[in-house]
Amino acid sequence: MEPTAEPVLETQPVAARFAGLWRRLGAWLVDTLVLAAIGFPLGLLLGERFAPVGTPARLIGLLVAVPYLGILGSEIGNGQTLGKRLLRLRVVDTDGRCLPASRAFVRAVLLSLPGMINGVTFRLAGPVAVAAAWVAGVLVLGLGGATLGTVLLNRPTRQGLHDLLVGSYVVEAGSVDLPVPARSTRRPKIASAVWIGLVAAGASAMVVWGPGLTANELPPALFQRVGSIPGVNSLQVKTVTTWRKGGTSRVVSGVVCYGGRSEDVPEAARKVAAAMMEHHPDAASAPTVGVTVVRGWDVGVARLTHAANFVQTPEQWRAEPGP
Repeated sequence: MEPTAEPVLETQPVAARFAGLWRRLGAWLVDTLVLAAIGFPLGLLLGERFAPVGTPARLIGLLVAVPYLGILGSEIGNGQTLGKRLLRLRVVDTDGRCLPASRAFVRAVLLSLPGMINGVTFRLAGPVAVAAAWVAGVLVLGLGGATLGTVLLNRPTRQGLHDLLVGSYVVEAGSVDLPVPARSTRRPKIASAVWIGLVAAGASAMVVWGPGLTANELPPALFQRVGSIPGVNSLQVKTVTTWRKGGTSRVVSGVVCYGGRSEDVPEAARKVAAAMMEHHPDAASAPTVGVTVVRGWDVGVARLTHAANFVQTPEQWRAEPGP
């Protein structure tokens, strides 16, 4: 009697494999370059219209990033942006299926919003400006920090906060329709909530106990005066004190976004300096007053700007002839 050969059993994977950190970061880098490649021609074509808007034009990037990440990251795009396709990754749910478009778009907003709102300044004054700065700080440092932190530190699944909130995972693309291994998401969710709470508490403390530290808080008269200058759409003022061997040096510097013509930049800088010296308490007595005029466009996913710096003593500013 001839011995019978034992059947060879082919082992199949029973669960999807989570994407590693470096592959996720590589996919993110590729997607960032793709978004820049989309946004840069858009800025070149419409930059003259974006320039007068100032830093709020960064939010236009949401109109590029959210559809890109939402459509390709859903079942429509097989859960793969161009970066994830290149790195052989896919966004799936617990059952290993691609996300519906609604969940993918929510995920895209949570991922994109902190980066797009970072650096935005609005033409607001008083309590409204403080509230806007508080919200922006919580979104950038709170939501953005929690998202980055969970991707870096949540080693079992590498889920970011945007993944945790919509129930998504980034897995290797070969794991087609395989269920995701069960992992507890309680700890990263609690850690994210604690972090966002700390950021919110810190921002609130700055408003209550350190009002001078809050962004965009300018004397109302200065805010109105600068707002009346044609082409100027935002202003930030900082006082910098440096210590040298012979003593201290203090410079009051204003940074404005300007949407006017390039040949009018020096005149705009003179008007801003005059407004600062008249209405800002530090600039009125400072030995040196600086004005940086930023001209160009920034749509969040791409930017092209040029900064012109003007630094003079108050006497030199006042000696310059007006228009």
